[in-house]
This record gives sequence, structure tokens and C-alpha cells, in this order.
Amino acid sequence: MDTKDILAVLEKFNHTALAEFKYKEGSVELHLKRHAEVTYAAPSTGSNPGHASLASAPAAATAAAPHAAEGAEIINSPIVGTVYRSPAPDAPPFIEEGKLVKKGDTLCIIEAMKVMNELVAEFDCEILRILVDSQHFVEYGTPLFEVRKK
Repeated sequence: MDTKDILAVLEKFNHTALAEFKYKEGSVELHLKRHAEVTYAAPSTGSNPGHASLASAPAAATAAAPHAAEGAEIINSPIVGTVYRSPAPDAPPFIEEGKLVKKGDTLCIIEAMKVMNELVAEFDCEILRILVDSQHFVEYGTPLFEVRKK
């Protein structure tokens, strides 16, 4: 089982109602478990923006999911990984609060298992709030952005 296979299993698991999934073949074991609560990382005070590893990521803090303003929607993380709000450490962020984005625009990158996954807007919208900082580890379903469809 290689990285591509694992990511395919993760993607399929994310689109099911399964609470837990275990797989074993030879020396390869995969155990996926969905948590009932949403968690996301606390803001970092790190001095090296743009570079983070899972080992140096701050511990996740449990918090209630934010409530969207009337007429707004929350965009959640579709995968587990580390969020990057810009394409490079010295580059400006993909989006800012108040910015209008078009369907297909990149909102952020989520690194999962050394694979950079672009999260793109599925519809035209205005970014009302950014709910997670760059370099933070997020779980599946972590609220990332509060948006209003346009």
C-alpha cells in the first residue's frame, strides 16, 4: 500500500458514515477513527512561518464549532493535515477576509502525508472570516473559513 492508496482510502472514508475502519495486509496496518468533536489547533507563536512539521505542530485545542452568521456557510477541512495559507513562506496568502473569490480559486493548501492538496472554492463567495492560521494541524471537519455565497 503506497501513499496514493492510503489517500484514496482516506478520501472514501471521509465520504462515509463509518465511525471506524481497520485494514491489515501483511505488515501494513491502517486504522481510521472518526471523532465526534471538532478540534483545531491554537494560534502559533512560532518564529519560522511557512515551515511546520507534525512533530513541531502545536497541540490541538478542543473547541466548539463556530456558528456562521446569518446567510453564511462554514467551509470545513476535507482531510487531516497541516494548513498553509500561502504557496510559499514569503508569498502573500491566497485569500484574506473580505476578499471575493471565484469558483476554482485556491483557498489554502493542506499538506497530508507530504502531499500538498489545494483546497479550492466550490462556488463564488466572499471570505467573511478565516478560522485557522497557517501551519496549523487540522482534523477532518475542522472549520477553516466562514463564507457567504455570491
